[in-house]
Amino acid sequence: MRIVHVINTIDPSAGGPSAVVTRLASAQVRLGHDVSIVTGFDPARREQIEQSLPSVEGFDRVSLVKIEPPRDGVKGLFDTGFERTLDGLAPIDAVHMHGVWDPPLLRASKWCKRNGVPYYIRPAGMLDDWSLEHQSAKKKVALAIGFRAMLRNAVGIHALNRHELETIRRRGFNRSLHQIPNGVFLEEIERETEPGAFAFKVDGLDGKPFALFLSRLHYKKGLDILAEAWVRASDRVGGAHLVVAGPREDDSIDGFNTRIKEAGLQDSVHVVGPIYGADKTAAFRDARCFVLPSRQEGFSVAITESLALGTPAVVTRDCHFPEVGEERAGVETSLDAGEVAEGLVAMLADASAAREAGERASALVRERFTWPAIARATLTMYGEDADEPSVPVGASGVERDRVES
Repeated sequence: MRIVHVINTIDPSAGGPSAVVTRLASAQVRLGHDVSIVTGFDPARREQIEQSLPSVEGFDRVSLVKIEPPRDGVKGLFDTGFERTLDGLAPIDAVHMHGVWDPPLLRASKWCKRNGVPYYIRPAGMLDDWSLEHQSAKKKVALAIGFRAMLRNAVGIHALNRHELETIRRRGFNRSLHQIPNGVFLEEIERETEPGAFAFKVDGLDGKPFALFLSRLHYKKGLDILAEAWVRASDRVGGAHLVVAGPREDDSIDGFNTRIKEAGLQDSVHVVGPIYGADKTAAFRDARCFVLPSRQEGFSVAITESLALGTPAVVTRDCHFPEVGEERAGVETSLDAGEVAEGLVAMLADASAAREAGERASALVRERFTWPAIARATLTMYGEDADEPSVPVGASGVERDRVES
């Protein structure tokens, strides 16, 4: 099967979707398919992009087709670069698009419709209520000028969790919905790192238990909530520290730093910038817990990686990862800073409880969320597997709720 993934950028600063598409493509290649990724590419970000690419079996056989520079804004609506690239890759059996609001996706959908190629869209949380309310005027215009048609004309929508699936169904963007989560490659999470390797590199952290926040530094990710939670929890966690890692995307980290400084907690907080590859794996392993008080997530790659590595998570219900609470793989909270603080205390102040939660976390991911199983589910969505046909939600009341490995 000839599969082409289309995404505006695979720059890691764009968040989880870039990590997802490269790993999903690798897993599909392993199953014997011909897979390409068509993406915008900024040469000035080459080093950061290359550091983030997976070193897993299969990725070396994925065709990475780079279009320079990335196509953003109004100009992208008239740029035919992605269409010309798809012409060069034809014949194509399925196009899998990642995101919603990027002009290259709209252009790719028009190419697919014109050429009779089925396409599928993974919105990655971009049709959630919070996301649609953010810059709502621009998104209403975008829907009116073609993005609604793009969504409706897709053969299927790839939702990451039940909440996203139900939200998309309620909004009527598409009748054929498929729930398939994100995952991990076990060989990525099982690579060896020296205990304390990450903590040793951070001045003032070596030997101390710590909570790890690892995500884009953006208002959506709840840095203001995290700051207030740390103010409330810091004197109850036995000298534990907080590490904040990720690329800056707006001024929310400035507000975070101001609140921490006002509370006199600078010595227990470390803002370290983005980390990738083995450093990221080591950070998860060294942390006593992961924390993400996000206002909205589709299916967080960071949460999945943390759990896979045996690090329990403190996450908000708005992360839409209920398995954390259901399987006691950490603590699920509301967006209230007090609740987040209690979750941090539960994990940081009791090493035994954190260790047991981490064991459950690792088992959870290995049983349900691995890329080989998820790749098979996407092929089912494309209709490749005749023994297990893709079932549109609403056609028979059947939904693919979970991928089992």
